[in-house]
Formats: sequence, C-alpha cells, structure tokens
Amino acid sequence: MITQLLWDGAGETKAANSFRQAVRQIRLESENVIALTLITRSSTIGFEMPDDRPIEVALATQIGSSVGDSDAFQDVREYISILDALLGVSTPFDSWLAFARAQTLKKVQEVMDAIIVDSDNQAARWAAQCSLELEPSNETAARFIMRDLWQSGSATRAIATYNELYAYLDQFFDQEPDAETIDLLAAIKLDPEGQRSNMDRGPAKPRITLEVVEEEEPPNKSHDASLQAVLTSDLRMRLGRFREWEIQPNDTATAPFLSIKCRLHSIEDARYLSVDVHRSSPRTVVWSEMIESPNIDWTRKVRMLVVNIANALSVVVSHRKHHDTNASVYDKWLESQTLIGTWQLQDEEEAIRLLHEVTIAAPDFGPAHAELAGVLNVRHILRPGTRHTEDAMLSALDHALEAVASDPMDTRAHRVLAWCYCHSGKFDMAEFHFEQSLLLNSQNAMTLASAALGFAFSGNMLRAQELIVEVEQLPRAMEPFQLIYLAASNFLCGNHAVAVEQCAQGQGLMSTVGGWHAAALMLTGQPEAARERLDSYVVEIAGQWCGQGAPNAKAVIDWFASCFPLRSEAVREELHATLLSVYTQN
Repeated sequence: MITQLLWDGAGETKAANSFRQAVRQIRLESENVIALTLITRSSTIGFEMPDDRPIEVALATQIGSSVGDSDAFQDVREYISILDALLGVSTPFDSWLAFARAQTLKKVQEVMDAIIVDSDNQAARWAAQCSLELEPSNETAARFIMRDLWQSGSATRAIATYNELYAYLDQFFDQEPDAETIDLLAAIKLDPEGQRSNMDRGPAKPRITLEVVEEEEPPNKSHDASLQAVLTSDLRMRLGRFREWEIQPNDTATAPFLSIKCRLHSIEDARYLSVDVHRSSPRTVVWSEMIESPNIDWTRKVRMLVVNIANALSVVVSHRKHHDTNASVYDKWLESQTLIGTWQLQDEEEAIRLLHEVTIAAPDFGPAHAELAGVLNVRHILRPGTRHTEDAMLSALDHALEAVASDPMDTRAHRVLAWCYCHSGKFDMAEFHFEQSLLLNSQNAMTLASAALGFAFSGNMLRAQELIVEVEQLPRAMEPFQLIYLAASNFLCGNHAVAVEQCAQGQGLMSTVGGWHAAALMLTGQPEAARERLDSYVVEIAGQWCGQGAPNAKAVIDWFASCFPLRSEAVREELHATLLSVYTQN
C-alpha cells in the first residue's frame, strides 16, 4: 500500500527497493536523535508512542507541562529536523512531510502563544525565543521580544529583532510586517528609554501635542478633495495609536507643538501627497516627504510614513528637551547647523567655535559632539592643500565617542564615529558603526549615502553597491551634496559612467567634485573632456588653496588623492595615477 502510494508507476520491484531505502534513511536520520521506536509494516511507517496520541499532540503537551525546559523543546527541534532531513524520498512523501511539519508547528505554537500571553516574563521570554527559532516569521513572538528588550533598556537589540523579522518576511514571503509591529518599531525609535521608565506606571503624559490637518483643498474639489480628506484622516488615526504624543483636535484653541499638514497634488494623471511636519513656534519645517500615487498601495506606504514621522519626531523631542534646559546653548547649536550646511571655510570656522562653546556649556549634549567630530573629519577637505592631522583625528574621535555615550540611539553619532574609525585606519570598527547607523535609521538618505561611501572606502564594494541602490530610490529626500557621496561611491564601485553624470550635476558643491569628475571621464574613454575638467578644477581649487606652495595641477592632484580614508593604498595610487595620466596626456 505504501509503495503504491509513494512510488506509484515505478514498477513493483523498484517501488519495493525504494521503500527499503526510505526505511533505512529514516532509521539513520532518527537514530540517537529521538527516543522512539521506528515501526515498519506493510502499510505503516511510524514511531511508536507511549500512548495513542499523535506525536505532534504529545510534543505540544510536553511543552505545556514543562515550561522553560530545554529538553522538552529539544524534542520538538529534533523531530522537526528529522522531517526536514527526510525530504526527497518521493514527491507524495514530501507533501506528507510538509503537512506533518505544519501540523506540529501549529500545535506547538498554540501552546507557546498561550505561554507568552499568560505566563511570567521569564517563561514568556523562553516561549517567544523558541517560537522564533521554529518560525522566524512569527510576529507575536517577535513583538514580545522587541518589547522585552525595549523595557530592559536594549532598544538597539529590539530594533535588530525587527530588522531580522523584516528581512525574513521580505525574502521568503515578499511582504512587510503587520501594522502593529511597525507601530511598535516607531515607538521604540521615538522613545528608546521611555517604555522602561513608564512600564509599571500606566500611560505616560504625552510629551508633545500634534495636529494632523489638510493644508488646503486641492483644485479638483470633487474627487481629489475627498481622497485628501480620507488620507489625512487615516494618517491621523494611525498616529493616534502612539502614547508618546497626543493628537490634538483641529478646533483646539491652544496651538499644538507640531503640526502635520497633508496636501494632495495632481499633475495630469499622477497624484502626489506631500506631508510636512511644522513647528508652531518658531514657524519652521521640521521634516517633509512626498508620496507618489498615494491612492495605490496606501497601506504599505503609510506604514513607512508613520515610521519616518516617528524618526523625525524623535529628533524634535530630543532637541526640545535640550532647548528647555538651556535655550542659549540650543540656539548656538541651531546656528552651527546652518553654518555647517554651507560648506564654506569661514562658516566652518565659526561653526567650530560655536560647537566648542556648546560642548563646554553642555557636555552631555551629544548632537553637538557629533557635529563637531563631523566638522573636524572634513576640515582638510574644506581647506584645499592641507592634510588631515593626527590632532584633528584624535579630537574628532573623542567627540564622536562622547556623542555615542551620550545617546547610543543617535544615528548621526554612530555615523560620525564610523568616519572617525575610517580616518584612524580601523575599518572593521568603521563598518560596525555604519551598520549601527543603518540599523537605527535605514530610511534616511544621508545615512544611506554616507554609509555607501564609507563601505566603498573600506573596500566592501558589495555592501556599498547595495546601499547605492537603496539611496537612489529616494531622490526627493537627498540633499545636493549627498549626490557627491554617491558619485564617489559609484566611482570606487566601478560605475564610472554614473559617476560622470552625478559629478556633472553636482559641479561646485564640494571641493572634491572636480577630481572625481576628471578621473571618471578619463576611465570612460573621454581624455579630452577629462583634461578640460581637470584644468577647470585646478583653477577652482586655486581660489581656495590653503596649502604651502603654488596650487599647480600636480599639487592639486596630490592633495585630492590624499583626502580620503581608503583602506587600500593600491586604490589610492590608482586614483592618483589616473589623474596624473589626465594631466600628462599629449
């Protein structure tokens, strides 16, 4: 009967031989693994149980009566491994194995879920960890572990748990986590410490008040106005789930701390929803995003929108806390941000002065330490002709370490520390902190572009290329100078034609653009254009020269090639040689 079922059409002799081989394989796989006797009869292959219960029921019952017992779970693990090892005997048998595996996981998971809900933390933690081992897509278990890590002060590990879940769902099911899981992630990113301090005292008092409103009615009042109202209402409802803030009614007399404004734009047949986060006083835009085709796949898009808003608000909440403590320090911090963004030498000097004052007045204000370290890392780039000094490297590293110690959840702090390690030649440490920055905020264009370049400098071209693809999918979120990060990354990854295009778009944005541009033109078979670009670059840099001696072409090339913390000196020498070949060509 079994031979007919599993090897139908194979011939009686061949089927019988296949049956004997299958029995032998089962014996070998189960020997010394599970303490049950294998029974083989003319119509049976199975394990002898102490009672008449199916094996999946027995295993689930054993888990329920032995909570926290590693041996009980080991029996489940070994039985599942046997089922997996037996795959390949025949197609019908594989189908039965898949069914048996699913039934076992279902029965065991029902017991595990009950333990997670009804047991103390230690037992629930054990059940959640076992559940995720058996089925990495189990979101109930993943959320429990995320909350447990969050409440114990390990927000970074909680976020890592989410990232592992997301990667598994994306790879094997091509889907995203549930809204509840995404909401939990956003709450953790918003307030990594708050849940631990408030877990036993009920809901905390909202830290900030928000309003979610339509900015104005769209021109097409019949359809677009209705769609805009629906999208705004849905976003308001989703943000209202968070206890970290309070959604304020639109007709409240008191102005909210932040206002989230939605507006639907129509361009021919295309629709875009702009979402802007405004601070009421002073009137400033904190963050904004443009969503393409919000009427299509809105659920997925709004989930990421909620996460991005939470990321933006976490910065605002942090800044407000420091602002309330010392307004003058906060004002200096804001002014330094404006100056740093210009990439001008005189502004950089003033920004350094202000940041030094802030770090002295408020030594625990991590963002100032991070910004100061960042400025020190690029001083030699803002001063063409100079080199990155040992003193600047050490000072930048000290401030970056202070920034991470002050706020381990600050993406910027980890990113800057990664660059400090690059300049110090500690590239393994650099890659670790680049990954940390991505772990904390993988949706930020600056983080993606910076990490892409960091991995390219470190020689990890595969990871750099992955990040290039990700950041190029977020064009609207990019700052102009981030384009140069991508151009350099593409150059080092061998994407020279792309680097040419990006350098052309970013001409004049940074003091290093011309060098990358000329080298990329040369490597794409355009020697005349490369020489013309190099000549214009030398003229451009001569006006900013801070080095000793005349800023001739060779001096500029020497300085350019020395600017970057490249892991491989061979790469640096090749870059230098490429530019020299541009200069010396006939």
